[in-house]
Amino acid sequence: AQIFKTRRQYPKAAEVWRQAIKDYGDGGPDNHWRQKRLDQIIGNWGTFEPVMTAPSGSGATVDFRFRNATKVDFVANEIDVHTLLYDVKEYLKSLPRQIDGQRINIADIGYRLVVQNQAKYIGRQAAAWDMPLKPRANHYDSRVTVTTPLQSAGAYLVTAKVADGNISRIILWVADTAIVQKQLDKQAWFFVADATGGQPVAKANLEFFGYRQKYVVDDAK
Repeated sequence: AQIFKTRRQYPKAAEVWRQAIKDYGDGGPDNHWRQKRLDQIIGNWGTFEPVMTAPSGSGATVDFRFRNATKVDFVANEIDVHTLLYDVKEYLKSLPRQIDGQRINIADIGYRLVVQNQAKYIGRQAAAWDMPLKPRANHYDSRVTVTTPLQSAGAYLVTAKVADGNISRIILWVADTAIVQKQLDKQAWFFVADATGGQPVAKANLEFFGYRQKYVVDDAK
């Protein structure tokens, strides 16, 4: 079955897995690994592809890869970025003895929302829509570009539910401004521009925060 799958002969691989399940069972009561291998081929699956920050006002897009599925439902929820940043700064101000990297990792907010279940940062539902899919024959993957109704700047948790299949999530950033940084001699230069046209933003107000760690020898020991 693995040889057929490696050769992208998915119907033959599925046939072998069915025969193995018939002869030897689905792989045990704990993990059912043979059945999972079969479902990986014949089941309805979908996942988001990595995406860059999208400009506001044009309907952010994201690529979606799927297999066998004929429909997918999307839901987008706003992310409370202001509260997230406030909590990060308050945590740093508390001078923790050892910094927890996950608590200050703003870039990986998706992990915190989904895996660590930090639902306090998930706001109201911003949009919900569905999309018909046309799967390729023989269980091959297909890829479509999804145009979302998200127009306003912000961060969104977008959830995709494949009909009779799995759930996939992605963080989609929509920006109305862009910041360009260039390192100079003993200083840094920042340029703030419109994210769509590139025109400079006059009198933009920038707020900075940072931290450093310092190793302190405990003489009491």
